[in-house]
Amino acid sequence: MKQIPLTSCLILILTPFALAELTVVEGLPGDFAQTDLRVFDAQMNGGTPNGLFRAEVSLLSDEAWMLPISSSRLSPGKITPRTLDMPGLPPFFLVGDDPKSLAWLQERGTVLRELGTVGLAVEVADLKALARIRAAAPGITILPLNGNSIATRLQIKHYPVLVTATSLEQ
Repeated sequence: MKQIPLTSCLILILTPFALAELTVVEGLPGDFAQTDLRVFDAQMNGGTPNGLFRAEVSLLSDEAWMLPISSSRLSPGKITPRTLDMPGLPPFFLVGDDPKSLAWLQERGTVLRELGTVGLAVEVADLKALARIRAAAPGITILPLNGNSIATRLQIKHYPVLVTATSLEQ
């Protein structure tokens, strides 16, 4: 019969005692990280109302690597307005570099600024197209982003569209 060295026996015997025990910390609010992020954001952005994050386009050193953006599930067109029940959702909008989106931005620019919206350019060919979109709505943050996931979740097929916590409209 083979003998097991003493160290092997000790390892086998002591292993269950060496395992870390899971400790659950109770009493912490569920949104503690969100609170911390809001405080950090307020410090970075000079106390933005409602603690909402505002991206500074100038902080993005070079967006060319993100372009072109093409959202295959979205196209320019008419949407049917409807109500939403998404409490806490900050207002945002989806646009492209098409003439309809640019005209919509110029028409709705004041309302979009008053609501504090952030724009998502879901169809952008290049930096010149992104510059045209931003020029149509000065003072509003507009970032290039593929909109397929948003289109699926909100069950929309067209843009431009304004999305708030209570409505989806054009």
